[in-house]
Amino acid sequence: MVSIWRRAAEVILFIVAVTMLVDFVVEMDMLQNVATDLNRWATIIAAFALGLGAYSLLTRHIRIISRKSEGWPYSIAMIGTMTVFLLTGFITRSITSDQYNWIYSTIIQPISSTMYGMNAFFIASASYRAFRARNWEAALLLVAAIFIMLKNAPIGGVISPTLPAIGKVFWDLAGATGMRGILIGIGIGTLALSLRIILAQEKTPLGGAEE
Repeated sequence: MVSIWRRAAEVILFIVAVTMLVDFVVEMDMLQNVATDLNRWATIIAAFALGLGAYSLLTRHIRIISRKSEGWPYSIAMIGTMTVFLLTGFITRSITSDQYNWIYSTIIQPISSTMYGMNAFFIASASYRAFRARNWEAALLLVAAIFIMLKNAPIGGVISPTLPAIGKVFWDLAGATGMRGILIGIGIGTLALSLRIILAQEKTPLGGAEE
């Protein structure tokens, strides 16, 4: 029975994916209407999945609090924050109200800034370990990183206008090129994975990871 439902899901996934792909290259009113309806269904399913995820998160943290597992006070803080946001949204019927923005700007944003500030120390420590010139490749990486940091930091232009210019050369010739190569690789990998999912070769999205 499970295999029958999984096969049906694979067929539906294939039909929907092909319909959405063909809609991008073929101009047809009927096909466009079908694609629009599929997009609406996708939005509805995503909203349902979001609600299901919130319910799962809530029940998990309630279980942690009831058992008083390690870190249970953080679960109380999470549930409290989630409840405040939900009540504020329901009462004001908007996520752009003054009350909602006040909660975000006075609680969430400072906490996020603090977390990013703490991450800076870990990044600096990791950079120190990575940039130690143990060989000529590490030395080249260290020199390039120094010039790029001087390019982005205001102190580089204060020391000498030449330093940001050298950093820009390093970024244009190496950094931007490497980033484009990474993005191209990500695109090819995403395309290959999408084709595997459409052709039912990838079982994980349909619950077949255990097979």
